[in-house]
Amino acid sequence: MPIKTYILLSIFVLSGCAAPPKVTQSQMEIQAYQSHEFEATKRQAFDSTLSVLQDSGFIIASADFDSGFITGKGTTESRYDFWWGATNEHVEMTAFIEQRTSSISRVRINVIATEQRKSAWNPSQDVINQEGVRDVKVYQEIFEKIDQAIFIKKNL
Repeated sequence: MPIKTYILLSIFVLSGCAAPPKVTQSQMEIQAYQSHEFEATKRQAFDSTLSVLQDSGFIIASADFDSGFITGKGTTESRYDFWWGATNEHVEMTAFIEQRTSSISRVRINVIATEQRKSAWNPSQDVINQEGVRDVKVYQEIFEKIDQAIFIKKNL
């Protein structure tokens, strides 16, 4: 077989291994589904958001009403892989609540999936991979729960 045929065949085979391009979202698109406005005071939105996150299994690391900022961490799941060893996975989140008008509050949630494992080549060093959760349904479900919590708080 001539060398040109080998080169063309190699290019053809290697091009099949290329990963498809990632669909990127603009900051405005991400912010649009990470945010939701509620007909509620800041206090109602803050308390409801905090309650929903706790009910969802997040361990609240900090919550400050004045700044409107909440941080939390989900429970850790561990698994073992023969090649990579122990891997720990958890979800971290932040929430920011602000008063828009006297009766409208805006809640923005950011969810980050975190994977941590020991390096196969250097067991004393952790390898940490963090990636923002970009599934619109995740945020919609959280906002639906917050909306229900606000409804309950308003009607007690």
